Amino acid sequence: MLMLLWVAWGQAAPAEPLEAMAELAAVSKAYDTAISRRDMAALEKILAPGAVFTTATGRVMERAAVLEMLAQLDTHYETLESGDIRRRINGNVAVETGRVRVRGKRKGQPVDETQRYTDVWQKTDGRWRLIAEHTSLVPQETR
Repeated sequence: MLMLLWVAWGQAAPAEPLEAMAELAAVSKAYDTAISRRDMAALEKILAPGAVFTTATGRVMERAAVLEMLAQLDTHYETLESGDIRRRINGNVAVETGRVRVRGKRKGQPVDETQRYTDVWQKTDGRWRLIAEHTSLVPQETR
């Protein structure tokens, strides 16, 4: 009986497939690269329709508003350095948390900040797409 429970538990909670983790890591990196290169075509493929973003200031933005903001010439994130990344996949949904240092300009003003983020990804039609993002500003003294 104990052996059956152990086998059943192992089937109910399989480890994340390495392939899915590698795919998710690649699209997450592509997301950062697309932002820094202002690659709107790539961003449109990565951001799912209906994606919602909660910024470090508490502003809630829809996908179209984020794409519009990133396309503005006065906003350009030149470097995004991500770290302390953790990912958890559950079927076709994944949660990624991490830290990102952002440098560049926002609305013409210099930006050099560190944020904590939570990204929610969903795999549809064979690819991972971002469906939600929440960021929190890390105070300078704790960077």
